Amino acid sequence: MMLIGVQRLSWISPLSSSGWIALGVCCISTWLVLHFFWGKALSRVRLGLRLLRTAAVAVALLIMMGPTIVDEKTGVESRPMLFYLFDSSQSMQLGGDTTRWQECIGFLEQSHRLAGPEHAHHFNAFRFGHQLRPLGHDTTLSQVSDSQALNFEGVAPPDATDSRLADALRQLSPQIDPKNNAGLVVFSDGRVRATESVERLAEHFGKNGIPIHVVPVGELQGTGDVAIVSMVVEPRVRKYTENQLTLFLRSFGFTGERTVVKVINRSKIADGTEEVLAELPITLGAGAQSVTLSFRVEDRPQDLSVVVEPLKGELTARNNRVETRVEIDRTKLRVLYIEGEVAVTQSFLSNILNFGGGSNNSVQSSRAMNIREALQADEDIECTVLINRGLGQFERVAVNDATISLSGFPKTRAELFAFDCVVLSNVGPDNLEEQHAQQLALWVEGRGGGLIVTGTQSLEARAWEDSPLTPLMPIEVDKLLTAFPHATPVKVSNSSHPIWRLRLEQTLNQQLLTQLPPLTLGVSGIKAKPTAEVLASVADSQAWPVLVAHRAGRGRVVVSTADLGGSALMKLSEQWGPQPERVASKLWRNMVYWATEGSSVGRRRLVANSDKRFYRPGDKLSIDAVAYDESARKSQKYKLWAMLEPMSLEDTSLYSPVLWPENVVRESGEVGPQVAWGEEIPLPVDATNENYLLNLTLSEATGAGDSGMRIEMTAYEGEQSSAGDHGTQVDSSSLTIQVLSDPFEQQNPLPNRELLTRLSSLSGGRVLEKPADLANLLQSRSITQAAPRQDISPAWSKWWLWLVLLGLLTGEWVWRRTTGMA
Repeated sequence: MMLIGVQRLSWISPLSSSGWIALGVCCISTWLVLHFFWGKALSRVRLGLRLLRTAAVAVALLIMMGPTIVDEKTGVESRPMLFYLFDSSQSMQLGGDTTRWQECIGFLEQSHRLAGPEHAHHFNAFRFGHQLRPLGHDTTLSQVSDSQALNFEGVAPPDATDSRLADALRQLSPQIDPKNNAGLVVFSDGRVRATESVERLAEHFGKNGIPIHVVPVGELQGTGDVAIVSMVVEPRVRKYTENQLTLFLRSFGFTGERTVVKVINRSKIADGTEEVLAELPITLGAGAQSVTLSFRVEDRPQDLSVVVEPLKGELTARNNRVETRVEIDRTKLRVLYIEGEVAVTQSFLSNILNFGGGSNNSVQSSRAMNIREALQADEDIECTVLINRGLGQFERVAVNDATISLSGFPKTRAELFAFDCVVLSNVGPDNLEEQHAQQLALWVEGRGGGLIVTGTQSLEARAWEDSPLTPLMPIEVDKLLTAFPHATPVKVSNSSHPIWRLRLEQTLNQQLLTQLPPLTLGVSGIKAKPTAEVLASVADSQAWPVLVAHRAGRGRVVVSTADLGGSALMKLSEQWGPQPERVASKLWRNMVYWATEGSSVGRRRLVANSDKRFYRPGDKLSIDAVAYDESARKSQKYKLWAMLEPMSLEDTSLYSPVLWPENVVRESGEVGPQVAWGEEIPLPVDATNENYLLNLTLSEATGAGDSGMRIEMTAYEGEQSSAGDHGTQVDSSSLTIQVLSDPFEQQNPLPNRELLTRLSSLSGGRVLEKPADLANLLQSRSITQAAPRQDISPAWSKWWLWLVLLGLLTGEWVWRRTTGMA
């Protein structure tokens, strides 16, 4: 407001009237006493000297009279303060072309334009969700200063999973002056918690003369809404693997309706359309539900979108889509390929090349090298080749085709468990020592290893009698009948299986599968187990399985009754598909990748699992961890510690949603009921199962609708030397835990205008339907003027005035000295 000032001179002496009289009496009395005792002054005959003294006394008297400059200004004009309160919960993101949040912002901006710049000030703006905050600040509850213009740049969009208007009103009440306010303006869709408390607070505000005006937003035309609450997917996966994605939905108003969930690869767009990796039709239920989809990744990181197809009548489609990114785990796959001694029918060209020299060993080495080259054409695969010499003796083939005369089969469990896949090509389990066969069975079933068996000589029934590997096979090995090997036409049974993904283009891939040449088959009477999946079979009326696969415990087993290794691989690669792509080599790599999808735990010294993939508040959480020693045997000699970390780096909370377990000593010094982020919890030994078991309980109350956390577990050996030092680290493992609640904001997304109407009625406010209504409220605020303000400054406090006084006194003293009177 403009201030008009008036200046005037006033005399404000430090002495009162009686003080001046007393000062005059003292001066006269002093003069009489001096005149009586000292006689007449010598300066009475010096006119100039008397003038100097008179001027000095006059200046001193002027200063003592206190000349003062008074600058008087009129009082400041002001209007009653208006408080804006914005609902910043997730439901404010709903809407068609314009969200409810954007509708509120547009409403306020238009109201200020209609009111004019002279009325668009004296306001404070806040937002509420879980708590009350200034509209443009997220750190403190400082008031927004009076502003001539609105500026919504940098204002965070609504993201709170709860809308607690009652708490916001309680927190805002002490800041409002009942004598100088124009009330509150609440911008909301009315979908808030504790409606009874809100109504009681509205009555309280009304009694204190604080009206609550409301701006209801949101259309009532929609039928309901389907929203994606959260998603769980592994952030790093191996290439050419099939992975699972779990999606959590919340629907309202569409119970029994059908829709489709899709996983879309945003990294690849073909013909202007996005590539759909997986899709699943679902039936919506009332409330929350989960959906699990399987999708396959290729050899590059993928940007994924998960989409729920919108239904007719949805309030918005913005919450029907989430995006994520899946990275590729570049840990090398280690393959142990074991080739048996079989007769090889060499081609005419190969006989010429080997004429006069060369041994059968070199032939086998050449065949084995083909397998190695086929696999190591992928930079993420490492292959070790062994040649079977019988009686449990194996020779390792070096990269330069030389054979090393020593037993090449892994001697210890640890050496075997360092591999991800073992291939038995024309080698039966009878060629393995009993302890090696037992270790191999444990490696597949318990540690997730992949086993591939191929060739006629690998599938002789007698070789599998009483073998610990027999229960892991996907076929009935006791019913196998060997026959003379002959070329047999084969047809693909399940072309959608990942093993048959030889080309990215589906049409080209299907053409390759139909061009599969005859395979050398010397086994009959094959019968697949019920748990197995037949991938290829003989192309005749008997349709005996040729390629069979299934899961065995943690691991996977692939069996080919046709020979795919050695010279058969060379022949297959020459007859099948264009060169130099080598389709047969790609088939081998696909088999290895499929067989090793669960092998990542094989190399770990610490393996941990949770009993579920996601939990709800109040659920029990059980962690089962197994530690292995240097020999890959289960061990309980280590000390295991777990530490909880938030999933997001932006999480600034101090405590996790997990309660501290009972009967566990707490050494961190924390006293709260919840486990703090970064606080360590010891895992007790479970003697029954030879593992470590930790049971936790999730808190019933969570601050957010959904939250994730990681449980980092570490195994130590040795003695603890100091606090926080648990010894030498052996291995560590991580678990991703998803904690889900039923978000209040998505239970009913329709606006609640009835509550807002009651809120305004109980407090004496109004329902502002149009921007003009708020503009009229801004203009109707009466102007008040404060009392005039006076700024007082002494006029005698000037340097030149004091310099004149000093000059007069100095001149008088110098005169007296020069005339001999001093």
